[in-house]
Amino acid sequence: MPRLQKRHLPHRVSIRHLIGEGNDGKEFSDWQHDVPAYVEQKSRKIIDRRSTSTTSGTEITTDTFVVLLPENDALPGAEVQVWAGTPRERTSEVAASNKFDYRRTPSHVEAYLV
Repeated sequence: MPRLQKRHLPHRVSIRHLIGEGNDGKEFSDWQHDVPAYVEQKSRKIIDRRSTSTTSGTEITTDTFVVLLPENDALPGAEVQVWAGTPRERTSEVAASNKFDYRRTPSHVEAYLV
């Protein structure tokens, strides 16, 4: 089975990974722009996986679902900007993400934004 490739992901997002938290708040990496993705605006209930969130471990509703290539893994706490340059442009935090790494199906990362 072929792997998921850039050409299968029609959208582009920007990602800023959470690298830690200090006295001054959250610390992020530089923005990684033009990341291949599939973005879908739909509501879904998930368990909040952000360790520092006031809703950590509880069920919340997300409004954006993003599929990424495995090398662009976005862990909970990362920020993702979707629909750049359009009226729908926004930056949201990853509340939960799942990495699927299989031998016979396309490997990918699913991220849920709030």
